[in-house]
Amino acid sequence: AEVIAAEMTTLLEERPDAPIARLLAQRYRGLYRPVLFVTPEGEVFGARRGPGGARGLQRYARRLQQRPSDPPGPVGVAEVRAGGRVRGNVVVLPTRSWGTVLEDVGPLTWLGALTLALAGAAAVAWATFGPAHRRLKALEEAARRLGDGDLSARAPTDGADEIAELAAAFNRTAAALQHEIDRVRAEQATRRQLLADVSHELHTPLTAIRGYIETLQMRELPLTDADRARYLAIVSDETERLERLIADLLDLSRLESGRLTIRVERVQVPALFSRVLDRFLPTAQARGVTLEMAAVPLVVTGDAGRLEQALSNLVSNALRFTPAGGRVRVEARQQDGATLLAVQDTGPGLSPEQASRVFERFYKADASRSDEGTGLGLSIVRAIVEAHGGTVDVESGEGQGSTFVLRLPGSE
Repeated sequence: AEVIAAEMTTLLEERPDAPIARLLAQRYRGLYRPVLFVTPEGEVFGARRGPGGARGLQRYARRLQQRPSDPPGPVGVAEVRAGGRVRGNVVVLPTRSWGTVLEDVGPLTWLGALTLALAGAAAVAWATFGPAHRRLKALEEAARRLGDGDLSARAPTDGADEIAELAAAFNRTAAALQHEIDRVRAEQATRRQLLADVSHELHTPLTAIRGYIETLQMRELPLTDADRARYLAIVSDETERLERLIADLLDLSRLESGRLTIRVERVQVPALFSRVLDRFLPTAQARGVTLEMAAVPLVVTGDAGRLEQALSNLVSNALRFTPAGGRVRVEARQQDGATLLAVQDTGPGLSPEQASRVFERFYKADASRSDEGTGLGLSIVRAIVEAHGGTVDVESGEGQGSTFVLRLPGSE
């Protein structure tokens, strides 16, 4: 206090009008302990504010005025004289107030707090938005792959938030798109195969017809009346085969496209069976096959003509593959509220692979007998039954014969 008072005395001697407050702030602010200057009038100037803030300084000033020789508390006091008069007292306090400490460390404290706050905010943002950002990037990547033609692209659906719902919706859309594209591709492949099969089936009879007609037109080739009649019979048979093929194709197309109207009427099953068996009885006798039926007084609802067509195709197939001495049986029964119409034969049966494909267009279980039938009969049977809201199945085993079962809804 005495050192500072002496220095201030010198300065005030040189510059009597020097501002004390600015002098203290400039020269003594860096001291560790608070330095105050108290005028005789009780004004207090401080390089550092002391304990108790402004009120505490005023208290110090009043006690110094009252007892200059007995300063309050453990402080240093020294008088400042300049120009022959007392200008005031220098007071050096032993400790610093929280205010002065904060003035020194405040900027660093605030900077540190701001840094910690920013770091904390960054950590919280990373923890909160980092996984979401990664999932959104994964969703974006899946969308890009799907756009590039990768139909297997799927987004992760972890979590239970909006992003997971969005990813699930994307996956459903991608799956639906893949299903639709697979369906279109399958339909295109089916159309190509159908076109190839139709071309082949039409080409065979047309080739035979053309060949025999050209032979009949060769005047230089001597033909007997018997040869000419035989060639004409072959041309007639191939023409009928061609007509059957075209008729079957038209029937199948109308049935599968839904353009064919099914007449709904009550159909007596025994009468239906009788018409079918009467048609094929001569063929069965000629082949040495027994044709029988189990007439049950049942009534089904449907188109009598189309149901007769379906049964006729099944009986025709059964007779074609049943050897002499065999048996073809037509029967009906009720099961679980449905009517079952079955055609059973004692033919060679079908392998599991054949049974799985037997209803395909132009599929023939015995390729060596490709001259018989169009290969569309069973496809037409399935289309007719499905048009009635029913199903058709085959039960067969190699060497055990085959049983084709039509399941029609409802029964009386």
